[in-house]
Amino acid sequence: MENSYYNVLETLLLIYASDEGKLKIYLKKKNDEPYKGYWTLPTAPLDNHTTLEENAEKIYKSMTNLDEGVIFQSKVFSNLDRDQNNRIIGVSYIAITDKTLTDMKQDTQDKAWFEVDELPKLGFDHAQIIKEVSEDVKQKITSNYDDMLLSFFQSDFTLPELQNFYENVLGKPIDRRNFHKKFVNQDLVIDTGFKTSKGSGRPGTLYRFNIDKMKGKRI
Repeated sequence: MENSYYNVLETLLLIYASDEGKLKIYLKKKNDEPYKGYWTLPTAPLDNHTTLEENAEKIYKSMTNLDEGVIFQSKVFSNLDRDQNNRIIGVSYIAITDKTLTDMKQDTQDKAWFEVDELPKLGFDHAQIIKEVSEDVKQKITSNYDDMLLSFFQSDFTLPELQNFYENVLGKPIDRRNFHKKFVNQDLVIDTGFKTSKGSGRPGTLYRFNIDKMKGKRI
């Protein structure tokens, strides 16, 4: 029997952001069959003139209208039943972006942010893909593997905001004093000298990560 080696490669992009302490993912609604009306990951087939990395960057720009983002290669998905008509191998990439900037650039109702643990009805095998990749992302956030935590907080933040995100990713509470000491005593964060101005409560101190100390550090 003659073996067939014809496969289609596609790039799958999982775009993540931190929003009000929650880990969220950016999805698009499918407007045609199959799975019309379902939500899916943004994808694109790989042609003969584009690398997987370039494909991921193109998808990112088309989804966010932003030129720059932090993008990592993640998992490969090659189950035989991924598509009923073709043999499609999916190579997933992780993109980390700023939700506020992304929202400012949008003019469509076919894209939306969802909490990774509260997803809508998804087409294809995308629910399983999001579950597997998100578990890796969560583990990397809590250890800063691949500078993942650093990538989610590239601008200023308060320590309660950082702790809230950390707790939601872990799925359990953390002692506030120990958490603050962990970052402040090791000089992992720098006091910017500024305070938050929104809300009616007491202004919070704004910090940013100490890049020299955080880059490549496991925490």
